[in-house]
Amino acid sequence: MNENVYDPIVAEVRKNREEWYAEFDYDAGKLREYIISQRPEMEAAGVRYETEAEREARFAWNKQQQEAEDRRIASL
Repeated sequence: MNENVYDPIVAEVRKNREEWYAEFDYDAGKLREYIISQRPEMEAAGVRYETEAEREARFAWNKQQQEAEDRRIASL
């Protein structure tokens, strides 16, 4: 991949990340705690978080799909 290609979306994400880390003194733990503390407000605003059971089911489905693809390729 050409590292000299400017992508405005990537640039914005990096800028926002830098601003957030600076706001929390470059401490990932502080940033994580802040994000966790905002969860009730986010849920009240309509954000839906994946449950642990949903996460495990998604991982199992992905694994099943990958195994099926591996079998398909092996049979060629």
